[in-house]
Amino acid sequence: MHYWSDALIHLLLPSHPLLLLYHLQTTGTGAVVGHLGFDRVEVGDRQALKTQAYAPYFYHKYFEVNYADGLLPFDQWFGTWHDGSEVADERTEQRFVKKSQRLAARNKQKRQ
Repeated sequence: MHYWSDALIHLLLPSHPLLLLYHLQTTGTGAVVGHLGFDRVEVGDRQALKTQAYAPYFYHKYFEVNYADGLLPFDQWFGTWHDGSEVADERTEQRFVKKSQRLAARNKQKRQ
């Protein structure tokens, strides 16, 4: 569970134990909210709240996209951002093909 690894900062920077507990609490509940799987949650007959939970949905669908939640643009910088569009689908598929070709070439070299 990589969600809990952010609490390791308390091993490097001395902090109060209650701060660590708060950090673990917000990390644990944040993962639940971030994995609703819906772009919006209905609040009434005509209102919906954005959940920002679509990035984790694509991460779990493709596993090699949306490592972050979009708050920082790392995924966009490294070419792993998926926004649900057909262009992003094609880009992801091309990355998968290239990766499988690299792995096949590496396995072929090992067998020789």
